[in-house]
Amino acid sequence: MRKLLTALAATLLLAACTKVPEVGYKVWYNWPERYLPDFSALGGPDLCGQTDNFDLEDLDETRNHFCAQFESYLSVKTEEEYLFTLTTDDGSRLYVDGELLIVNDGAHGAIEKKASKILSKGRHSLRIDYFDYDKGQSMVFKYSTPSIPEREFRGDLMAKEDRITSRRRFVRPQVKKALARYKEWKGDDETIVYPILTDIHTAGRFSYKHIGYAAIAAKAFGADFMANLGDIGLNAYPATVDSLYAREILRNVRSEMDKYDGVWIYAPGNHDWDAGGGRYLSEQFLTDYFQKPWEERAGGNLHLTPGKTYGYYDIPAKNFRIIFLNSQGTGTQGGCYYIFDEAQLDWLQGVLDATPDDMTVIVTAHYMPHPMGRWTIGNASQHSLGLNEKLMGILSAFKARGGSLAGMICGDTHANYYTEYNGVNYFISQGYGWVVPDLMLPGQTHAFFKYQDNLCIDVVAVKPSTREVHTFRIGAGGADFDICFRY
Repeated sequence: MRKLLTALAATLLLAACTKVPEVGYKVWYNWPERYLPDFSALGGPDLCGQTDNFDLEDLDETRNHFCAQFESYLSVKTEEEYLFTLTTDDGSRLYVDGELLIVNDGAHGAIEKKASKILSKGRHSLRIDYFDYDKGQSMVFKYSTPSIPEREFRGDLMAKEDRITSRRRFVRPQVKKALARYKEWKGDDETIVYPILTDIHTAGRFSYKHIGYAAIAAKAFGADFMANLGDIGLNAYPATVDSLYAREILRNVRSEMDKYDGVWIYAPGNHDWDAGGGRYLSEQFLTDYFQKPWEERAGGNLHLTPGKTYGYYDIPAKNFRIIFLNSQGTGTQGGCYYIFDEAQLDWLQGVLDATPDDMTVIVTAHYMPHPMGRWTIGNASQHSLGLNEKLMGILSAFKARGGSLAGMICGDTHANYYTEYNGVNYFISQGYGWVVPDLMLPGQTHAFFKYQDNLCIDVVAVKPSTREVHTFRIGAGGADFDICFRY
């Protein structure tokens, strides 16, 4: 017994000695300025807590205008020169042993700053002061030495995925609730059903795990295929400058997609290019990586356009066709996005001309051409708006001739929205896109959630016998975000 207790004590001591130090944080809300405050003059914080890294993962992503302090320590085994890298949106400062090493103050997008300091063996204090003004918010803190490759405070690039994975108990109960609503609506009728993944934005986050969670939903619903409507997040920092980081994102996304044994439909988004310093820019790369792998599974029914990322997928047994478009515009518009280029629209016209009137059709893309899309007016050029009108005209003409067009379904806007225009249904799925108050538009509905404990997946179900389309929300918002329309 004494030997057992001694061994147990040694194990606990080892665990205590090797435990990753926690990061304490304090948060003050309603900081209105465009620079860091004098924290000593703020009074008591509005929120205190502990996390396992210098980042914003545990904070409310929907809140703007706040400031925070993060504190921990770094245990140094051998005296070396440490290179610290701090990248934030908005401003920040880094203190090591009370010495101010990095000043990255002011309201700005993600800016990287570096500084170095020789640290002796032992424990050294770390503190990061941070504030967010509005819209985007991010913080990435890394260090390296001559003997330690660059890493985050906790270790390698994906160290935090264990924290997300350990909380996946929420997945099946949320799927079960949506599935019950679907079964009640479906009855004995035949349907075409598929989950939508959109706006995962996994660069710098660990939301890629939700692709695998969606695969669980696809199996439960007996999905005919799955749809990824883009914004995997390849052109977000640091994927834009770090080729290794970008490849890690690609591997993680594909490994999760491969958990589904059916066919994936992929429509690229504006955040799916320019990764790794431009190494993953081309449409050819995206189609090779996210479309062609499923050609064999599709049994000749997945029709890809050579060198492009638009095409269509048929399910002959259900007389159904889904057409997927590319709204990037890269390669044909000088790197611009939010463009359905002329060649693609001519191709779309040809496909619809050859589509039988009794075949149910859904058109899908990342970007919504109808003006209800958040970025349709604010970010689009006049040239792009003209192409949007042409696209909507093509769809309306197909519907007017008697074509069985269920509608056009998109992502991108980070909100839920539906409208009917010139006989065509237009629906936006919120997906996992970041929702912040400054970007909300009147009339749009949003479901707020955290990746750690909530899904945000719309399952699309089409019932040809009654010409109905019904979406079923898994997770965030639940039944309140289900939408039903006829075609």
